[in-house]
Amino acid sequence: MAGSSRICPRCGRSEEEVEFIGPLCKDCYVEVYGVARLPEKAGFVYCQYCGRYKYQGGWNEPSGTIEETLLDYLSIVLTRRLRPIENIVEAWIGDIRLDREFTGPGIYNAYVRVQGRHGRVEVVEEKVVNVKADAAVCPSCTRRITKRGYNAVLQVRSSRGRLSDSLRERVNVFLSENLSGRLAESIIGLEEHREGFDILVDDPSIARMIAAKLRSNFMAKTIETFKLVGRNPDGSRKGRLTISVRIPEIEPGDIILVDGRPYLFLATSRGGNLLLVDLERGREEYMSSDLLWQKGFKPYPGGVELKRYMLISRDKNTTIFLDAESGYQDVVEVPSNSVKIYVDKFTEGREYKVFQAGTKIYVVKDLGDG
Repeated sequence: MAGSSRICPRCGRSEEEVEFIGPLCKDCYVEVYGVARLPEKAGFVYCQYCGRYKYQGGWNEPSGTIEETLLDYLSIVLTRRLRPIENIVEAWIGDIRLDREFTGPGIYNAYVRVQGRHGRVEVVEEKVVNVKADAAVCPSCTRRITKRGYNAVLQVRSSRGRLSDSLRERVNVFLSENLSGRLAESIIGLEEHREGFDILVDDPSIARMIAAKLRSNFMAKTIETFKLVGRNPDGSRKGRLTISVRIPEIEPGDIILVDGRPYLFLATSRGGNLLLVDLERGREEYMSSDLLWQKGFKPYPGGVELKRYMLISRDKNTTIFLDAESGYQDVVEVPSNSVKIYVDKFTEGREYKVFQAGTKIYVVKDLGDG
């Protein structure tokens, strides 16, 4: 009945016009009482180098840019400290925005959209929280900057004594693309040396995991040594693990001496084994990298010159090449089943480095379009 409709004593609107909470319309109720209580101030400490932020006594991973991290941090902190006022049965943070673009340490105002519910009545309030942002340096970055606090060293070197620039680059790319999370965080720094480089790691178990990745992806040989370097504050012995990581500098198409016998290195299988051709016996065999190191290997003296062929045509019966070194005058025609392919792309018009043993041709390197 219209006569029993409540009237808001503050604004004069009736419950036919607007929803009520208690004796007041919902808008006046929010103006008088609010939706929830929030702290007026908040602090935010972030690492100026990596973007991690400090929360509950620890350093946490950033969620994007520093500004995005700050907004996520405020959402967590303010939600935990949010207290609905009387008659509001549930409240939550709807949105947070800063009064200006985040530019570094300083004072910011965060406009917080607080939403709440009384029965089926929903209310909204905007509050302002004063935020003080401070830049610091987290422990991980401190160790990286000072290069202190490492407990393990991976000494990356070549089988030839000095790491070539190309292999060094391949290892660096591999590390940047394949190490993340705790593995990446544990690396305190890199130290360049004439023979290669050292990877400084804070956790010996992480160092072993990184060494295992290098061993499986680069056929590396690893040797561990442990050295006592002092004592911890509790009196226990403090040691440092050193892992020597030796990487063989061989590529498909290289001729190497293994246990005094010449082999052609063709490829590496998914299991990490090497596919080799015994040049004295003319047969293929797989050899593990551990066995290769055990037998001992070195570059073949003088090397064996690989031929440069251009693929002209190929079907299930016959494969035809042109010998590039003869000015593309000599035709080489062999049965297709005698061509062993160890390149990703084998198409007509492209040139390849090949090794020929009798009627067998091993395609070991793609040289691109002719």
